[in-house]
Amino acid sequence: MVDSVQRLTPEFLARHGLEAVMVDLDDTLVPSQGLEMTEEFRGWIASLRDAGVPVLILSNGQRRRVRGFAAELGVEALALVGKPFAFAFRRGLARLGTKAAQTAMVGDQLFTDVLGANLAGLTSILVPPLSPG
Repeated sequence: MVDSVQRLTPEFLARHGLEAVMVDLDDTLVPSQGLEMTEEFRGWIASLRDAGVPVLILSNGQRRRVRGFAAELGVEALALVGKPFAFAFRRGLARLGTKAAQTAMVGDQLFTDVLGANLAGLTSILVPPLSPG
């Protein structure tokens, strides 16, 4: 668990043998009903992209919402994906072209993000949710 995604620098990921990141959208990058992403989260995604770290938004959220944020950030995305089932994470791995052991899943939910990532063999990283609920 980390207190913010900003702690997950390219150097941190490399030290832990992680080459790619899947990240949840709602309450991880934007509040669940939010329409805007803060500059700090945009900057975090940009720092990973600039360092050559592939990023994929893996979300159970609606396609239009997820794809809109992904396009804005210049990253890949899968929506209505079916977390915590392992097939959801396997789809993400196929899209990223990485192995589970080299990939982190960052999210705010124990029973979708963390459980699913662990069952699929990814490194799970829990962050506090951005909105109460």
